[in-house]
Amino acid sequence: MKLQIRSCVLALVCLSIAFALPAAAAQPASAMAAAGDSSTAYYLLHHPQALAKFLHLSSSQASQLAGFYKTLVQTDTPLRQARGPLCTQLIADLSANPPQSSAVGADAINLFDNKQQIVDARKAFDSSFSAILTPSQLAAYQALKQIARDSDPDVNVIGDCPRPTS
Repeated sequence: MKLQIRSCVLALVCLSIAFALPAAAAQPASAMAAAGDSSTAYYLLHHPQALAKFLHLSSSQASQLAGFYKTLVQTDTPLRQARGPLCTQLIADLSANPPQSSAVGADAINLFDNKQQIVDARKAFDSSFSAILTPSQLAAYQALKQIARDSDPDVNVIGDCPRPTS
């Protein structure tokens, strides 16, 4: 029963965004942020089946999307798993007495490089996926990405390291 209610709520949210997207695509970025819920847009962008339904992809396009997404996950997962040890190393080097600036700098660069590889993998996915869309699908996809920007953790340059405790 709960699953059915959640499905209905998700469908209603998606439907409301679908009505907002054509208008949002023609508006400036500041107006687009108010046009839809960024967390819902983020969800759609990270769930290929929901995205395929939302954009009304053909079966061929949906198959291609699944392949692009599988490649993204295969690239992205090890990079995200590497973040934990990189963060641990940075925290350890920051906690040293006195901290060695060269070690802390190298750790920060390693985290930045890791994050950039994650961003690059997402850009490669985005480029491949965008290339198979019709103009109207592409406009809706671009608007969806714009709305989702506020919920995207990839905006943070260094990433998701826990704060060291004092």
